[in-house]
Amino acid sequence: MRRQSEQKHDEIILGIPRKRMVVWLTIAPMILLLSYVSWSVSKDRYVITARVVEVDAPRECWEEGDGGLLGKQREAYRSRRPRRSYLGYCGVVRTTLGNFALPHTYPRPLLGQKRDDLYDRLNRGCQYDLVVVSPRGRPTARDQGIGRANPPYIRRIMFAYSC
Repeated sequence: MRRQSEQKHDEIILGIPRKRMVVWLTIAPMILLLSYVSWSVSKDRYVITARVVEVDAPRECWEEGDGGLLGKQREAYRSRRPRRSYLGYCGVVRTTLGNFALPHTYPRPLLGQKRDDLYDRLNRGCQYDLVVVSPRGRPTARDQGIGRANPPYIRRIMFAYSC
């Protein structure tokens, strides 16, 4: 009898059965990690409707990189020079809601569409629903004509209206 009460006492920690505590201590960090990842992927992400004024960007472009710990060093490359070099090495897409950058060709973006896919679909004078990443908040018509060192970038084309 005494042995059974010792086993029951050993299996309960802070009033919680040991097996249940182990399960919760395993699942809780995973839930927190997934919550953080979903928040970081969706923050500063906006869906906007804009008309393309001009695509002043090369089809393929990436800037120089040192490679970091796991990557390799790469030199800058672009398939053509943008007409307005002051808008950045890789150019921009000028719209009615301001200038937007396209993702670099290399390394390929983990989320969103590739640069060449976006470049092929964007046409002058057409209107699109775009998913953009903008740390400065939702782009508005007041941003048209403003040049920034780090413009918001287009992650995906959601819908293309007829031109």
